[in-house]
Amino acid sequence: MWASFLSCGSRNSDKSDIVYICTGPKAKVYHKYKDCRGLDRCSGSIKEISLDEAKKIRRPCKICY
Repeated sequence: MWASFLSCGSRNSDKSDIVYICTGPKAKVYHKYKDCRGLDRCSGSIKEISLDEAKKIRRPCKICY
């Protein structure tokens, strides 16, 4: 019974594990929201990646985190 509770909780958190990054050459942060104003000046495209991957290569945005 406890195991089924844990698996349901992990499914609900899947969407929160997605963050957004700019693929431009000067981009250094990841964003919690796709419409964060920190992405307004993105010179590349905006890409969805997992939070775990983003933490390896970028720091969190000071605006949305």
